[in-house]
Amino acid sequence: MRLKTRLLVGSGIPSILEVGMCLSRNYGIPIIPSSSIKGAFSNYITDFSLISEKEYLKVFGESMVNPDENEKGSVIFLDAYPVSELRFSLDIVNSHFQPYYMDGKIPNDWYNPVPVQYITVGLGVFRFTLLSEKRLDDVLVAKLTFAFKDMLRRYGIGAKTNYGYGRFEETEDMSKQ
Repeated sequence: MRLKTRLLVGSGIPSILEVGMCLSRNYGIPIIPSSSIKGAFSNYITDFSLISEKEYLKVFGESMVNPDENEKGSVIFLDAYPVSELRFSLDIVNSHFQPYYMDGKIPNDWYNPVPVQYITVGLGVFRFTLLSEKRLDDVLVAKLTFAFKDMLRRYGIGAKTNYGYGRFEETEDMSKQ
């Protein structure tokens, strides 16, 4: 799927740039870790009650209501890798109360803002791959496929999704499938 808005994944990773980014250990390119994809999709599914408890247990391997009831999930989430040229962009966040955060002083408007620039992925196409060890019925696969694409379009993935980051749209070749 193609990035529709900026993407920032791994902002909490230690970095010389203050705000980190998740890079492939082997290739040094931005990726979306499988754990982030699985977590975002699991939250999306539960927030909107899109599948039953039994289906959720089958897909993710954990119970929505009983944390002790776990089994091996049938869906395997792989890291999302870019499959096109990437364009990076800069963004900025202004800390208006740095003395308050750093020294415990009173937060007030007389402090000067301290801009922090960070790198985001501005443009690119990412390949999302989900595999299934067990055969899932076609109705569940259709539900999961629609929900996954909808999550990437509306909910987004990564950091700052409340500000519109991490939204995707289908590429032309995906819409033909």
